[in-house]
Amino acid sequence: MRKKTSLLAVCLVAVIGTPLLPGCLKDKITKSYTIYTPVYTLKSSVLAAINGDPGQPVAQAGQIYTKGSFIYLSDAGKGIHIIDNSNPAKPVQTAFLNIPGNENIAIRGNILYADMYADLLAVDISNPHQVKITGALWDFFTTRSSGPDTGYVVTSWTKRDTSFETSAPGAPQLYSIPGTPFFTTSGSTVLAAASAVASTTGTAGSTAVMTLIGDYLYAIPEEHSLGVVKVSDSTHPIMITRMQAGYDLETIFPLRNRLLLGSKEGVYIYSIDNAAQPVQLSEFTHGTACDPVIADENFAYVTLHSGSYCGGAANELDVLDATDLTNVRLIKTYPMTGPSGLSKDGSVLFVCDGPVVKAFDASDPYNLQLLTELNVPNAYDMIAANNILVVISNGGLYQFDYSDPSHIAQISYLPVK
Repeated sequence: MRKKTSLLAVCLVAVIGTPLLPGCLKDKITKSYTIYTPVYTLKSSVLAAINGDPGQPVAQAGQIYTKGSFIYLSDAGKGIHIIDNSNPAKPVQTAFLNIPGNENIAIRGNILYADMYADLLAVDISNPHQVKITGALWDFFTTRSSGPDTGYVVTSWTKRDTSFETSAPGAPQLYSIPGTPFFTTSGSTVLAAASAVASTTGTAGSTAVMTLIGDYLYAIPEEHSLGVVKVSDSTHPIMITRMQAGYDLETIFPLRNRLLLGSKEGVYIYSIDNAAQPVQLSEFTHGTACDPVIADENFAYVTLHSGSYCGGAANELDVLDATDLTNVRLIKTYPMTGPSGLSKDGSVLFVCDGPVVKAFDASDPYNLQLLTELNVPNAYDMIAANNILVVISNGGLYQFDYSDPSHIAQISYLPVK
């Protein structure tokens, strides 16, 4: 990776520094760049500073998680917003946990488990305004390094705009490696990263990559593996196993004593009758596409989304017969526009689909009936429970009352800055 980047850098210098030969390239073009350079902070200092800071605006919405009367929202790469949702019509941002590199959330009792780049942290949130780190599992998410030195983490980025003249019609692209700046053409987006099954736990969205069942945390630490961590003692999380569990894994969904792993190629079903040693039961294969999956007692629902990093051309909702998890089979496919996250409560199924959220009567999975479409542009995940639908989109957090599924009403909106 370093060699490739340095060669590109040399090419960039060559384009800038080489004199133009007469009669070869005549028209000069000004190329503008934004240079982002990571700022590193001692990991020990970052851990000591994690506390329940006052609520603040959401910069870039990420994963959602609900437990009790609270919503937990990851601010991608920055930390976790704790939102008091006692009154869904007026959600209140009560605290912010400053956890650099955070993407994922799971909660058991009063212990919140969150990633800080490669590390898994256990955080006591009994008092959201005075939280404390109770334990950690270092280097668990193996593909999410925070830099060349494990004693430091990226806590911010400096930004500098620059431009130069060139006769090359295309702009060179340089990608970041920890400790070095990287370049992006003006106007493009830069990701700021160097890289309920029991009453005591909460509920994650369909795009979650970790879940808690009993004394164990199950997660996807890298795209081909399932990791099992014993968390009966939050001061000392123990890695039990990291096993090959499929290919291009993306999401994880708990169903009784089963795990459904969504991947770009299909769905892998695992038994956790032996909680410490998951065993694969079956696999459902589909065309290449992004693939969150949810399930109830008898059916599983999978969305396939094209036009993204996952590849593939399918935009559809697949319904699977899951009464026998050793022999899952496709029973119906419904065309979609660009589906992503989904959630189900009782007979009502919600699917994020491009510019809208679709609500279906799923009483008969062989014949889903569209109830209504909710205008939530760029929605990507949601949680439906107790007649309240919590939807997260690039533009903010929406809540809807679906106590009457034929007349679903928006009750609040919390914007993203």
